[in-house]
Amino acid sequence: MVSLKTTFLRTAVILLIAFPLTRPVHAQGIPLSTKDFNHLLRIPKHYTVFKTNEKIVIDGKDDEKAWAEAPWTDWFTDIVTGEKSPFMGKTRCKMLWDGHYLYVYAQMQETDIHATFKIHDKPVFTDNAFEMYLNPDGSTHHYFEFQINAYGTTCDLFLPKPYRNGGMPLYSWDYKGLKKAVYMDGTLNNPTDTDKYWSIELAVPFSSVVMGDKPFPKAGTIWRMNLSRVEWPVTIKDGHYVLRTKGEIDWNAGHYTTWSPQGIVNLHYPERWGYIMFSDKKDTTDFLSNKDEKIKLILWKYYYLQQIYNSQHSHYAASVDQLKQAFLQEAGIEDSRLQMEATPHQFWMECYLPVAKEYMSVNEEGNLQEHLQP
Repeated sequence: MVSLKTTFLRTAVILLIAFPLTRPVHAQGIPLSTKDFNHLLRIPKHYTVFKTNEKIVIDGKDDEKAWAEAPWTDWFTDIVTGEKSPFMGKTRCKMLWDGHYLYVYAQMQETDIHATFKIHDKPVFTDNAFEMYLNPDGSTHHYFEFQINAYGTTCDLFLPKPYRNGGMPLYSWDYKGLKKAVYMDGTLNNPTDTDKYWSIELAVPFSSVVMGDKPFPKAGTIWRMNLSRVEWPVTIKDGHYVLRTKGEIDWNAGHYTTWSPQGIVNLHYPERWGYIMFSDKKDTTDFLSNKDEKIKLILWKYYYLQQIYNSQHSHYAASVDQLKQAFLQEAGIEDSRLQMEATPHQFWMECYLPVAKEYMSVNEEGNLQEHLQP
């Protein structure tokens, strides 16, 4: 087991970058509670991305043969409950890959296709929008967020770590070489007719999201990802839209559906995202081990309990047993698999995954690491 002393004795390096001084309100979410665990502690979804040798024309349509063979994701569901949303039309997605790009196609039913922003990196998520989140190394740190509306206007950013852990967004980062297109079966910003759907097609270059000396994905590579759709109420009066004034937005009025339910109204919980596996075979056989995934959920349960404990006591619990005593209803026999070391302001937890035959650890900043036994 890795020594806590080794883990904690590290040099603090602070990189000051000109980030916005305030965080987006939607990203901060609500205080975590054990009441969220019923939805939060569920195994995420997974999707097999088929490889293609066909040239994909990015036009917002899925009319290539390769797209016809690509499986659809499940219909998007409520971000918290995983149930059908009564607030918006259906959404689903499919993906492909080749040696250079991850291709994403999403189709969104919509009776009134509407968009406002036309300038890159404006808060597109406050429009009706499609969102994509990518964490190629599965660490829950250094991940990418992407938003696009029906105009094709995008907002993309990089986060060194989640907002909950003090991460701040780098808006100057862009998907270099991204190809995008929007198609509409309907008319944009016309409240007098009834539309059917709008769709987006993306070619995401691996060169823009694979960091350092990491290789591009190959068959068998697994990434963490989630896909989301957000809609806001639109007011129509006398056949015209009533536009919101600057700063006028009810953050509780937005409705989110996601491919893999988050269990909480916060998309910046990367451990809740789904899994995608790049494959060179047209086979959707399950590539996840439910046994290992359930053990991972134990690890995250105690990570969340430590955060709740810290919010109540201004320091972390010293042991798993102390957490069990503090949260008796959440304690379980299987939790004996977990090992933890802690100081008042830092902690480190580890569990063993028997199917993967490796250890997984997480620290107080939510940084997830997988490693073989030392």
